[in-house]
Amino acid sequence: MSDLGATIFLLVCCYPILPIMAAVMANEAKVKKNIAIGCTLPLTAQHDPRVQEICREYKKRVWRWFFIMTAALIPALLLPRFSLALAYMFILMLAAMAPSFVLFARYNGRLRALKKENGWLSPYGGTIVAADLGAKPEELGKPLSKWLFIPPLLVSLIPCALAMASENEGERMGGLILGASFALCCLMSLFFYPLVFRQRPDVVDSDSRVNAALTRVRRYNWGKTWIAMSWLSAFLALGFWLLRESAFWLMLLTLAYTAGMLCFALRAEFAVRRAQERLPRESGARDYVDEDEFWIWGLVYYNPNDRRAMINDRTGMGMSMNLARPAGKITMGLCALLLIVCLPGFSIWFIAMDFTPREARIEAGALYFEHFTEKYEIALDEISGTELLDELPSARRVAGTGLDTLCEGRFDVEGYENVRISLDPGQDCFIVVLTEGGLTRIFNLMTRGETEGFYAELTAAR
Repeated sequence: MSDLGATIFLLVCCYPILPIMAAVMANEAKVKKNIAIGCTLPLTAQHDPRVQEICREYKKRVWRWFFIMTAALIPALLLPRFSLALAYMFILMLAAMAPSFVLFARYNGRLRALKKENGWLSPYGGTIVAADLGAKPEELGKPLSKWLFIPPLLVSLIPCALAMASENEGERMGGLILGASFALCCLMSLFFYPLVFRQRPDVVDSDSRVNAALTRVRRYNWGKTWIAMSWLSAFLALGFWLLRESAFWLMLLTLAYTAGMLCFALRAEFAVRRAQERLPRESGARDYVDEDEFWIWGLVYYNPNDRRAMINDRTGMGMSMNLARPAGKITMGLCALLLIVCLPGFSIWFIAMDFTPREARIEAGALYFEHFTEKYEIALDEISGTELLDELPSARRVAGTGLDTLCEGRFDVEGYENVRISLDPGQDCFIVVLTEGGLTRIFNLMTRGETEGFYAELTAAR
């Protein structure tokens, strides 16, 4: 796949993040469980023209920012290398997230100021944690059987079983890595699904029937999403194994998996949001729960009186961390580190790997090769043979990098065993080094002239 093709594929996979984020953030302007943009309001306040104007303005700004970020993605198609496009898109996604949350916090502050100015306060607010003791456990929804997660787990392990029957060592290793990776996704579903049943049921007012209905809707859609993720991951693992020889079909499978996951997750999320909008529609006219004190900027939950590290989001079916608990601080800190440090750091690492020159030399009776993290030395008396190829044989990546300008790592190469390569596949000159231990190294340098010159030096040294 060319660098432009890889960039387009990356755009197709990553772009949905922008409209999804905009749609979810804009949806916060609709009143759900008496909450608009993270601010709890009584029924009379919800219809106040000033409140509605703030919500309309907020939605306009969310969508304006979405269109700006969409236009900002276009330069990625003009970058000459995939590594540069990847770094650009990672940084752009971070740039899209931060202002969205700042925008939410700003309009949440405006609503809270209006709420305080007009005395729109609930008697069920303050420093207590609201709970509905009237809802019966059987009314809150029963958890799905854990056995429902076992079939997709077994399907995801099929590549491992098929790989073990292969005589090709590289194929065995690839199948084991593939099956284990997707089996881990299925195990994650099995682990995360029960978390929703450990959280406090939804409480919007003193009507236990409404509270129980909201809890059932959340739990049902949460479970449906994790079951869907398990099966999609299992089928993707099986598809990757069966179609492993075709980059085109692997790309289509990845796109289908991404589309399927987004479809299931968004349908479930907005089903919960519609129920949260419809079921408690009249509760703000009487008693209602107000937990604004616990939500900093309407986004971050901080409640020292709540012993739980995880809590349900106020709207939607997701979860948040309680930053008043040590576990909440650690988890949020790690997530922030991943987003702010690791993603840009990975981008820089990828660029460095793409642009670092491949170098080889003969020194003290040994061949030394170096390219970024790919480094090795082979004693000349251990080399059993060398070849200079004008065309790379059919090769399939097992583990490593496969770009238009760089292939590096462990590959299955037709006619050779135990192969590690580090080369530019766009060139037409490759050095093959065979060792007495059965290892094969295939590489080239930055130009055909450099590769041919080093091969002549290597041949003379032997």
